[in-house]
Amino acid sequence: MTKKNSIFTMIFVLIILAVSNIVVYASPTLSAPNAVLIDSITGKVLFDHNAHTITYPASTTKVMTAILVLENVDLDEVITKTDNNYVIGSSMYLLEGESFTVEELLQSLMIRSANDAAELLAIHISGSVEDFALLMNSRAKELGALNTHFTNPHGLPDENHVTTAYDLAMITRHAMTFDVFREIVTTTMLIFEPTEFTPETRYFRNTNRFLWGTGAGNQILYNGAYTNIQYDIIDGVKTGYTPAAQNCLISSATKEDHQLISVVLGAQGLNVYTDSRSLIDYGYNNYQFVQLSQYDDLITTIPLKNGIEDSVPLYVGNQLDVVISRDINISEINDEIIINENLEAPILSGDTLGKIVYSVDEELIGEVQLVAKNNIDTKPLLRKLIVPSNLFLTLIILFLLWQAFIISLRIKKRRKKSTYWGGTSTSYTFNKNLLKTNIYKKK
Repeated sequence: MTKKNSIFTMIFVLIILAVSNIVVYASPTLSAPNAVLIDSITGKVLFDHNAHTITYPASTTKVMTAILVLENVDLDEVITKTDNNYVIGSSMYLLEGESFTVEELLQSLMIRSANDAAELLAIHISGSVEDFALLMNSRAKELGALNTHFTNPHGLPDENHVTTAYDLAMITRHAMTFDVFREIVTTTMLIFEPTEFTPETRYFRNTNRFLWGTGAGNQILYNGAYTNIQYDIIDGVKTGYTPAAQNCLISSATKEDHQLISVVLGAQGLNVYTDSRSLIDYGYNNYQFVQLSQYDDLITTIPLKNGIEDSVPLYVGNQLDVVISRDINISEINDEIIINENLEAPILSGDTLGKIVYSVDEELIGEVQLVAKNNIDTKPLLRKLIVPSNLFLTLIILFLLWQAFIISLRIKKRRKKSTYWGGTSTSYTFNKNLLKTNIYKKK
């Protein structure tokens, strides 16, 4: 190979590496008007595409409904439909007099996207759809959904029934903390045996094609090639569609114990899956999940003044999980232990006595508190005087006490010399010459 060819080969390799680097790290190009990608554990936003723009949620609303069911009703409770009201749209075809457990209705809500199940659950919990909507809005705000206003439990068209991609991500993040919810949203097929009112078996396949979509009719164009919609790392969550909302999809994915949540709203057709997969892959290609500290780990032991113990162990007060760029080597993360000044007994369990600050290139990425685990009382006064922690100070005190003792003895000795015959001397002095003079005169 000539020198010229070697140079061209090297340039070609560098170009290939640069292009592959762009493929990995480039931001996704989306067709949908609103989208967001968050880390499920930390809530950190990894990608924002008009995530706070108010729009229609369609049946993704049902995630909020499911949360309220899980928080307010026993799953084994049986609910009977007592009217023949019909709810339009997707349905499990409930008939008056039919009874199902709350868990069965919840499955139908999330897998079939049954609007009739949504209303039956809402009325059972709050007495009416309107009162249930009030409960939805109150709970949504508590979960961080600040630009959301629900008017019904299913998402059927209403110009006042609105939310944002970010708000739905926050709601879903909480929903995924329930084991039963996670189990339901990964279920591909739901089967209800015949009842006395419905003699046919009901088969409901999950509306989320990410869980099962393969073969003809279930292909999307992704990264220049057609591929199945089914994506093995996807484990939920909820689809939605109305003419006003278009196609909506909340997705959860888990890879190497790292869970991401994406929300795509207003997509056209199968683009909702293309956009969602683009977001999920972007997250895993560009970010890594790192646990920097574990709750209750012993970090260090530090001296303590005036305590019945001379030192106090410091433990991690809160677990710290972070999501950082894959460009960052974990070994590059600096951890600085900062201890509070002038620590002195008494110490109470749970007292914050310091912190660990984590940073990369002087940029803060997180911190945790260092706390005491046990109470430590102050030393008794006598012990503090006789056995202080500082040896030099101890010797000084002992010397002063000794000097005080010596001075006390000297004072007592002087007092003894100044007393005689049980009395005390006066200023009068006996003059022998005076006695002699008196005797002479008498003679």
